Amino acid sequence: MSFSRSGHILASAGAAIGVANLVIFPYRVHFFGGSAYVLAFVGFTLMMGIPLMILENALGKRSGTDAIDAFRGEGDAAGWAWIGRLGILTAIMVASFYLVLAGWTLDYVWQYLTDYATVSSTPAGPAFGAAIGTMKRALLFTGLFTTIVAVISSSELRRGIERLSKFAMPMLVLLVLFLIISLPLLRPEAVDYGNLLRFDWEALFIPTESGELGILHALGQAFFSLGLGAASMLTFAAHLDRKANVLNHAPTIVHLDTVVAILGALLVVPLLGNIEGDIYGGPPLVFINLVEIFKTYGAAGQWVGLTFFVLLGVAILTSAVSLFEPALRALTTQRGWSRRGTGFALGGLVFLLAIPVVISCASDGPAWLTNFAGMGDPGMGYFNFLLEWFGSILLLVGTLLLCIYLLRRWTLEGFFAELELGGHTVSGSWKRRLTIAYKYIIPVGIGLLLVAKMLVL
Repeated sequence: MSFSRSGHILASAGAAIGVANLVIFPYRVHFFGGSAYVLAFVGFTLMMGIPLMILENALGKRSGTDAIDAFRGEGDAAGWAWIGRLGILTAIMVASFYLVLAGWTLDYVWQYLTDYATVSSTPAGPAFGAAIGTMKRALLFTGLFTTIVAVISSSELRRGIERLSKFAMPMLVLLVLFLIISLPLLRPEAVDYGNLLRFDWEALFIPTESGELGILHALGQAFFSLGLGAASMLTFAAHLDRKANVLNHAPTIVHLDTVVAILGALLVVPLLGNIEGDIYGGPPLVFINLVEIFKTYGAAGQWVGLTFFVLLGVAILTSAVSLFEPALRALTTQRGWSRRGTGFALGGLVFLLAIPVVISCASDGPAWLTNFAGMGDPGMGYFNFLLEWFGSILLLVGTLLLCIYLLRRWTLEGFFAELELGGHTVSGSWKRRLTIAYKYIIPVGIGLLLVAKMLVL
């Protein structure tokens, strides 16, 4: 069973759209130059994001099977298939911490629905500490969300992933637009668009205390926001008809992701302008800073907060399903296992892998997990380790290996021939643009990011 055209585009966009769009991107826009950061991100996305999305889609479409067989073309040495295996491993390990974050989100949806009096009366910092520090509670909600993902993933493609995407993606956009419009109307003094609209190029090049540069964050966002390098896009494209027009599909997926990132900035950045005290990065931005902001909306705060956490949960769900698909597809094609059984088995495996992640966030967790590899701040060490290595560095490595495979094994001629199957035309300008991207721009960009990562670690 294959995707319909719209099903593939929406499923792939759902895979790309997640926490990076709604949390990480707005945070960086706030601190690294406002609209200058947005422009830099859009520029890097056009230069590298679109070419890479085209490459992953073309490679998956060519194989028609899975992420491992995608690197077993005619004459390919057996070692190339390890690129696909690395992508599958990366996706599973990302899922192991991503679903813990999903569990926290589901927990907050439940709290806003059933016990908003406690949410509104308890300082957000200690409340978040209690939510992630109580292992039984965190494991319960992580397990519930993992079960939802396993049920969807184990279903037949069009009844599971495609149906979810066709429902969830319009819902996500509507929820974002609803909040963007309603929050200024409910409480105009709570929003400040000045920091979003400022155009501060210098902020992109001024290093933070830890040596981070906004321009490199914008470059990295163009990779990480699209979910490239973890075999998800490649695997989704394996469900396409061989004659599908990848040059049409791939840019549409990237543009949808970019639009949602900008909408996320329009929603979140204006709320950060009036915060007194520290503005946190990552999960605490949502579960501490934004929760405190939602409280200022009085009686409406319950529905504002509930809407936001449902929105975040939908974004996480579509991404989480995509993280299961590379391993699921490989096991069903390589081993002949049933999709239903494999989906639930993967759910069980990911939940087991998530247990040490949950423990690393608990206040009474063992030090070797809470400060794993010296990355505790002061806790969440193993969570931070997975986020940095599998959610960042190995995605970059996987993406670089894709370019190496293209240039050294598949060849640009074979790649362009694949794009032209079905009577599609690849213009001279497209060929020049893609050739320059794969040979020069993308390898240099990834090299800069990897060097920066190693210096910061």
